[in-house]
Amino acid sequence: MKLVLLWVVLIISGRMVPSQGSLIQLIKMIKQATGKNPVFSYLNYGCYCGPGGKGQPKDATDWCCKIHDCCYKRLMQQRCHVLVDRYNYSSISGDIKCCGRTQCQKEICQCDKELALCLQRNLVSYQKAYRFSWKSLCQEKNPKC
Repeated sequence: MKLVLLWVVLIISGRMVPSQGSLIQLIKMIKQATGKNPVFSYLNYGCYCGPGGKGQPKDATDWCCKIHDCCYKRLMQQRCHVLVDRYNYSSISGDIKCCGRTQCQKEICQCDKELALCLQRNLVSYQKAYRFSWKSLCQEKNPKC
């Protein structure tokens, strides 16, 4: 997961432009839905936002990320490549429409769409205190997917 974090930092810093991969679409989708910079606002938020995840989600925003992790886990069990399968989507007046040539692309987009809309719905309960959290402090029992 450290590799994913490095990749995100390189993209945001402008040192690397991916030719494919759903991670860049996820970043754009979250930015469009929330108006927040996903890297600074959500990368290490709570116990589940960003790479890895364990323990009890801290709040509704963190639950969005837990649910997204479960969605990706389900797709990986179906042999979808959730971080590299590129999909297309459109967003007109906040209405996100997923497109993709394969079923995996469509489902990855749907997982990302659900995360972006969940984060948007929970903007009022977003707590800056949970940004840059140490996942090692998340010791409570993991809720099941």
